[in-house]
Amino acid sequence: MKTLLGTLLALALSLTLAQHALAHDDVWFDSREHPHGGQMRMAGPLHIELITAAGELTIHVADHGDQTVATEGATARATVLSAGKRSTVRLSPTGGNQMQGKGDFQLDDGMTVVLSITLPGQDSQQARFTPFQKSDKAADTTHQHDHSGHAHDHGAGHHHH
Repeated sequence: MKTLLGTLLALALSLTLAQHALAHDDVWFDSREHPHGGQMRMAGPLHIELITAAGELTIHVADHGDQTVATEGATARATVLSAGKRSTVRLSPTGGNQMQGKGDFQLDDGMTVVLSITLPGQDSQQARFTPFQKSDKAADTTHQHDHSGHAHDHGAGHHHH
């Protein structure tokens, strides 16, 4: 009986670890800090971090172990839906695991970026970003906000009399 219990425990543990290694959903990504302060999403076998600036997109590409993936020879295109407009941004490798592109778009709270990336010799992968919105569950379960885009008075809203 002891060995059966041990086997079941080992099986349950390995399934939990396998599930954790494979399933990085948006809630998981949004509950963590990322190396460049952007929003991270999964695109097939890749982790892609998107950093937005006015009229410019930058991505950093890594694998599931968060090891950088070189973008030399890669192509990427982003469809940006922002401020009621749709625009396309082509991103080009800029060294290391980074790609950048410029486009005609405004930063907007409801902004959505749909990225398609193709690394040399690999299939095209897609990821969808909402840079200024955390996924619902992350916003509910953790009290983390990204204040990197604007000045923030830490005293506001917390008045004790």
